[in-house]
Amino acid sequence: MKRYLLLTVVTVALVLATGCGGNNSVTNAGPTNATINTSDGLNDQIVKFELTVSSLTLTGSAGTSNTGNLLSKSSEVEFVHQAGSFEPLALVNIPPGTYSGASLTVGNAELVVLNNAVPPAPVKIPATLSSPSVTVTFTSPITVTSSSTTVINFDLDLAGSVALSGTPPTSATVTPKFNVTTATANNSDEDSGEMDDIHGSVTNIAAPNFTIQTKTSTITFATDNNTQFKDGITSLSQLKVGDIVEVDAMTKPDGSKLATKIEVESGQNGEEAEGVITAVTGSPATQITIAHQVDSTGNTTPPVTVDVTINSSTVFSVRTDKVNLGGTTPAFDASHIGKGQRVEADSGSSATTPIVAGKLKLREQALVGTVSGTTASGFTLTLNSSSAFATLTGQSTVAVTVVSGTNLKVTPANGNTVRVRGLIFVNAGSYSMIAARVDGNN
Repeated sequence: MKRYLLLTVVTVALVLATGCGGNNSVTNAGPTNATINTSDGLNDQIVKFELTVSSLTLTGSAGTSNTGNLLSKSSEVEFVHQAGSFEPLALVNIPPGTYSGASLTVGNAELVVLNNAVPPAPVKIPATLSSPSVTVTFTSPITVTSSSTTVINFDLDLAGSVALSGTPPTSATVTPKFNVTTATANNSDEDSGEMDDIHGSVTNIAAPNFTIQTKTSTITFATDNNTQFKDGITSLSQLKVGDIVEVDAMTKPDGSKLATKIEVESGQNGEEAEGVITAVTGSPATQITIAHQVDSTGNTTPPVTVDVTINSSTVFSVRTDKVNLGGTTPAFDASHIGKGQRVEADSGSSATTPIVAGKLKLREQALVGTVSGTTASGFTLTLNSSSAFATLTGQSTVAVTVVSGTNLKVTPANGNTVRVRGLIFVNAGSYSMIAARVDGNN
């Protein structure tokens, strides 16, 4: 069960003839000159928002021809889980030149919000697209060369793209709006070539390379002596075709991808589901319900919610990535788990319902709010009362801690509205957040 989409121009050897792209994708371990990412400017009332992106072309200027479709296939992109992070949609070779905009074809808008039941529950509501065609004009033209790798980030302005009707919302009109930024790959963060938490199923292993199939593309990674192997494997030779993996990687100067960390999520017969917890049964917890965001099944009609069983064998973990939590990591276990947290459940079998979690991981998520009480080590974030997180938890404020490794894209200042991505912990009904990234909600 897994939908990992990102409008990142990172395709797996999609070769385009100059001025007239195509849809024929060839997988290789060689370089590409562009990565296309997607992300999301959060609408805090929305629990899940998904679009099918079937085509993406760049508009040439200054004598450069338009590209053909840069996507080798239609891709389902779930944007809410991406808020404050970037995921690759495709690795591609774009004809060198100057581009002033982009055109996308989208469809099948899927939107989940909370209803007014007691307690609130996630519901899918009708979402009408105003048009299947989306035109984006870049703030500044983008120049693509054959000598360096360009990263193009399509950040969906979800708050400006979706008009919700009703309180609570019962329908929506969708007019997608994207903010586009670009960078030369330097691996300083996900905006510029670094790749974190890329999920997929292993389709080929040819040491020192391996290939995974994500929801959007096929990506080949190289490994070297510095590649870290996690969760029961210590070398590439222990990886198996069919394993569901999570990969961190960097973009090399020639555009190829080098895996820095490989973690096995589940074996060939396993499955994985991610989403926001909307119900907890038991104390300590014996079952949770999550609002489905992404999964590893490839199901074209995924459920709105997924039930997950927790037992004595369930291993709880916190995915810290580059954030240094210091000497003491807040507890995350069956006694410290609550509604509103975003989690990943990994199971060794896809045949059981509910899912029996062999592993339950706390994952990063994003909140939007107003800053107050700033100190050197953090601030208080006041949330919108209508936000999904506040509705689920009853919390109007969250204490945010800034630590070593927090990426401050903006400096938190009292009175400012910011988007914070990080790990949310709960203790006796009180919520706190360790920030991985702070930026504007654009």
